[in-house]
Amino acid sequence: MKNHSSRGFTFIEVLIAVVITSVAAYGLMLGAVHARGELQALEIRERATEELLSFVEGMKGRIADGRLSGVERSGNLEGEQVFLLGNDENPDRIAAKIYYDPIFKEPADSTGGMDRYRLKAWITWQDYTSARYDVKKTREVEMVMLEFPL
Repeated sequence: MKNHSSRGFTFIEVLIAVVITSVAAYGLMLGAVHARGELQALEIRERATEELLSFVEGMKGRIADGRLSGVERSGNLEGEQVFLLGNDENPDRIAAKIYYDPIFKEPADSTGGMDRYRLKAWITWQDYTSARYDVKKTREVEMVMLEFPL
C-alpha cells in the first residue's frame, strides 16, 4: 500500500484562492472608481460655488455704487456661460450658466434713506459624474444689498 502524503496545495485550493483574490480586487477597484467620481463631483460643485460667489460680489459692488444699468436691473434669465472644467476648446469641458432674477428696490424701512435691492442668483450645470447623465445641479444665493448715496 502506497501512502500519499503530499505537501502543498491541490489545484482546486489554488483555484479557489485565485477566485477569492479576484473578487476582492474587483471590489477594491469599484470602490476606488466611485471615490474618485465623488471627489470630482465635489470639486466641480466647489468650483461652481466659487464662480457664483465671484459673480455676486461683482454685482454687489455695482449695486453699492448705484451704477446698475437698466439692462443689468432686468436680470439675466437666459444665463451667462462659464466653464467649471476646461475651456471652450477643450472637449472634456463642463459648462455652467449663471442666472439672476430682476433686481428690484425693496420697500424702505429704517435704513436711513438708503435704497435696498434684492439679488437672487443661481448657477446650473450638468453632472457627468453620476451614473445618469440627466442630473442637473444647482447652487443659489440670495441677498439684500444697500445702495450707498454719494
